[in-house]
Amino acid sequence: MQSKLEELLKAIGLPVGLAVVIASIATYLGLPLEQAFQMFAVLVGLPFAIGLIVDVLKLAGVVTPGTSGIWSAGFNLAAILGLAVLFKYIPDFDLITWDAQLLELAKAVVLIITWIAQLFGTKQAHNFYIRGLRIARFSFAKANAT
Repeated sequence: MQSKLEELLKAIGLPVGLAVVIASIATYLGLPLEQAFQMFAVLVGLPFAIGLIVDVLKLAGVVTPGTSGIWSAGFNLAAILGLAVLFKYIPDFDLITWDAQLLELAKAVVLIITWIAQLFGTKQAHNFYIRGLRIARFSFAKANAT
C-alpha cells in the first residue's frame, strides 16, 4: 500500500514527505485521515472547481504543460487543510450542501468561459472564411445604394 502511495505521489510530482506533513497537520487540526477520505469520496463540486481553476490558470499561462498534476494536487491538499481548519472551528458545517452549491457555481463559470471561448472562436472562423478562403462578405451598404 505504501509503495502505491509513493508511486502516486511521484506521478503527480509531490514528495511523500510533504503529503505526510500535510496529513499530519490535518489530523492535528482535528480532521482524522479516515474522515478526510470519506469526505473527499462524496465530494463532487470541489474536485470540479479545482479542475476548473487549473484549466483557467492554463489559459492564463500560469500552469505550464506537464505541471497541471502538481497544481491539482496542491489545490487538493490545500482543500484538505482548509476543511480540517473549517471542521475544527465549525464542527457542524454542512459540507454536502456547500459542495452542491460549489458545483452549481463551477457549472455557471464553465458556461461563461465556454461562451467567451465561442466568441473568440467565431471571430477567428469569420476571419478564416474571409481571408483564408477568400469568401466575399455581404455588404448592406452596396445593397442600399442601388
